[in-house]
Amino acid sequence: MSARSTRRRFLAQVGAAAVGALVPWRKAGGTVGQEPRRARVIIARDEALAKGDLGAQRDRLARLLDAAPQKLADAPDAPSAWRRYFKPNERVGLKVNALGHPTSPAVAEAIAAGLSQAGIRPENVIIWDRFDVELGNAGYKLNRSGGGVRCYGTDADRIGRGYQQEVQKQGAIGSCYSRILVDQIDALISVPVLKDHNLAGVSLGMKNFYGAIHNPNKYHENNCDPFVADVVSHPYIRTRWRLTICDATVAQYNAGPGKHPGFAWPLGALIVSDDFVAADAVAADLLEQKRKEAGLKSLAEENRPARHIATAGARGLGVADLSRIERIEV
Repeated sequence: MSARSTRRRFLAQVGAAAVGALVPWRKAGGTVGQEPRRARVIIARDEALAKGDLGAQRDRLARLLDAAPQKLADAPDAPSAWRRYFKPNERVGLKVNALGHPTSPAVAEAIAAGLSQAGIRPENVIIWDRFDVELGNAGYKLNRSGGGVRCYGTDADRIGRGYQQEVQKQGAIGSCYSRILVDQIDALISVPVLKDHNLAGVSLGMKNFYGAIHNPNKYHENNCDPFVADVVSHPYIRTRWRLTICDATVAQYNAGPGKHPGFAWPLGALIVSDDFVAADAVAADLLEQKRKEAGLKSLAEENRPARHIATAGARGLGVADLSRIERIEV
């Protein structure tokens, strides 16, 4: 079967499927059928992770990545939690952010190790972003065809070849999506960094998927809104996105998305949710609180509010209202 026919069949299937069957939404109290949807976001912290080399603290990362999914899923143990979100035969893509202040390779590697508890084979895990060169500069060890966890960019072979030929229209965007996303994975984990963005306000789990389209430069007007919500509402992303695991070990609260050590924020945390809008809403709120503590203006006062989070919530992609999000620290 051709890749094109496979994609057509996939889109037909997800068009008929209910998204609610894919995501374990939690609900607040109320009458059945009238309950407002409620989300859960886990903030797992270990202050030691904000200090020194993360690569030398694999045991600490592993403990957080056992505790957070277990609490999120109300599971009796970590393997049960991972199995709630992933099946053993699935191919799982970890979409990292390798640009500017990047997702730590140690965090991505720890997630890949956690997935093994769900029976996911290492060779069925792909750590990916736009370009090999950006991944390499961010400290990732590239691996396209060897054993173990794979790691490579969309344009690994030649610029332009890694994206599908057909333009996908979704809302106000018209983009070609990464073939890694389209053809090579069944489930997604967004692994962004908690960081400021000079136009979108924040660069978190949803904005991370600007790295999945061939023309993100076209979609930065009006604080990237509604374009971020358009990108992630495509079935390629929306129906496959199981978890957000935001790297907040060392965040950046101003002057992003480029790396600016003067605004580094040693938080020592991972922000985890199965509601990708809620994860971004909580992370953005934490960033706003930190900016206030540092004596900086709010994102709105700097004319760069994170509009796309509210837009995604209004479209029913997840919960953006902080009053309807259960925030749990572990």
